[in-house]
Amino acid sequence: MAINRVEIKDFLVFKGELAMVFCPGVNVIIGGNGTGKTTLLKCLYDLKRSYLLYPRGTYNFDRVGSFEEGLVVVSEPKSEVQELEWGTAYLSGLTKNFVYIPEKDILEHAKGLLPFIEQKPTGFSPIYKDALVNAQDIPTNKQNELQRNTGGTIAGIIGGYIEWVQSEGTFYTVRTDGMRIPFSVEASGFKKLGYLGLLITSGQLESGTVLFWDEPENSLNPELVPILVDVLLELSRNGVQIFIATHSYDVARWFELNKAEGNILRYFNMRKENVGIVADVADDYASLPNSVIEDAGNKLLRRVTEVAAENAGVKWK
Repeated sequence: MAINRVEIKDFLVFKGELAMVFCPGVNVIIGGNGTGKTTLLKCLYDLKRSYLLYPRGTYNFDRVGSFEEGLVVVSEPKSEVQELEWGTAYLSGLTKNFVYIPEKDILEHAKGLLPFIEQKPTGFSPIYKDALVNAQDIPTNKQNELQRNTGGTIAGIIGGYIEWVQSEGTFYTVRTDGMRIPFSVEASGFKKLGYLGLLITSGQLESGTVLFWDEPENSLNPELVPILVDVLLELSRNGVQIFIATHSYDVARWFELNKAEGNILRYFNMRKENVGIVADVADDYASLPNSVIEDAGNKLLRRVTEVAAENAGVKWK
């Protein structure tokens, strides 16, 4: 129950052809701005809507109206792939359980927003509507071990749990001491972690689910990154396929450093080449070529060394 492969041809930033083969575990996608990381995640996530429209086994190469018609979905991999005008996404099984955590927080603005975007053509991405709907779920009565472990870890960090008050149309963080913090004044990093905790404890992230997360490092203190990574690795070991788009060296490296038995990782570096986008791939970060976040870190380290040498009166070449 995982996304195995995607092929995209002449779609938005993807000029020419791009093919990527994913792992069933954690797929970490890095790259500079404008290289298609978010577009790729949105394309893959929109398969959710395609499969809600078409039952498995009733089509092979039919065009499906997904994400501005950028993808053609097939039910099973085929050895003889025809020339296609759009792209192709291969899945090893059928899953409708796709969850997307967007880069921008939307829950703070929840009051009145969901009925507004449902009733009018606002131009809001369906991803934000889905995030609002998912966040209104409640924890299951009986928590399994995964929910208890990962949900408990997140509750320990933010000091409580997230609650949706329908009568007010507002989200709160409910602290363990009973204090209720409206999302409008809650720390951004806690809101993001709290949303993940709600997805876990409400049973929306379980075996067979695919989680897409765009820039999880946003608003998060660096000291919390390894804890977040540990939670995501535990979800992966329990059958959740994960796609992460990140600009953070810390996020990329902590996945590799903290992985345990049962974790599978794959790294992708998306970059512009000529007029198109290419994706370098490796199963460990150290083997990933052309890493833009690695280059940026090296430049910073060189500059720190240069300034230190200048301040010490030492010539530096």
